[in-house]
Amino acid sequence: MKKLLFLMIFINLFGVTKNEIYTFYKNKNYKETCTKGMWILNKYRKDDNYMSIVALSCVKNDMINTAIRISKYMIHTPIGRQNASYISSLFLTKKLLLQMMFDKIDITNLSLPKSDHILSILFENISHNNYSKVDNMYIVQQNGYRYTLSTIDNENKIIIKIYKNNNLLSKHIYW
Repeated sequence: MKKLLFLMIFINLFGVTKNEIYTFYKNKNYKETCTKGMWILNKYRKDDNYMSIVALSCVKNDMINTAIRISKYMIHTPIGRQNASYISSLFLTKKLLLQMMFDKIDITNLSLPKSDHILSILFENISHNNYSKVDNMYIVQQNGYRYTLSTIDNENKIIIKIYKNNNLLSKHIYW
């Protein structure tokens, strides 16, 4: 009886299919696409389209560290390599922002590829001195939005908050 119960739980947890992953992605359920897509990743290591949707879903879910692990296998097609480069640049951006906040490195005048990702927006503005600073918080105003970058006390994490009209729209935590 225990073996049958274990088998049923295992099938329910890991019985996801590639088509289900694509459905999660089409429905913009990025968390499910990332987490469940990882379960069958080894099966599709040479399928850059599959790897890309899983990795990009991880990026949308603030799981850059997971996405970078996937991106190293995205080498088989031009779009796979392009997506891998995008993910790599976001990973580097995140690491440089962490160093700036915790190790006080100067990122002024550094250049990285630009994108519409929040990490890229903050990095671009801070590296070009388009920010204000209050205590240990960086504040960037752009296109009607206010972005704040600060650290989380006693943790090696940064938190980014996005506001519009003083209303908090979203929070992103990276380590």
